[in-house]
Amino acid sequence: MDEQHRKRLLELIRNPPPGSKLEAARDHGIDLSLFLRSLEMTPAQRLRELGAAQPFLRALWGAAKRRG
Repeated sequence: MDEQHRKRLLELIRNPPPGSKLEAARDHGIDLSLFLRSLEMTPAQRLRELGAAQPFLRALWGAAKRRG
């Protein structure tokens, strides 16, 4: 992603168009900056992050099952 695209996306995240789905997502508490962060990573980087999160997710699911 070049700097011009990054700046445009950052502007959309900070000031979503009125009535847009981005505005609705932001108003529901979704951190739109995470989308920009994800878009800046390569697919391989995103896969590494997903893999690194697996132990935590397994522990979370296990705790939910025990509680459940």
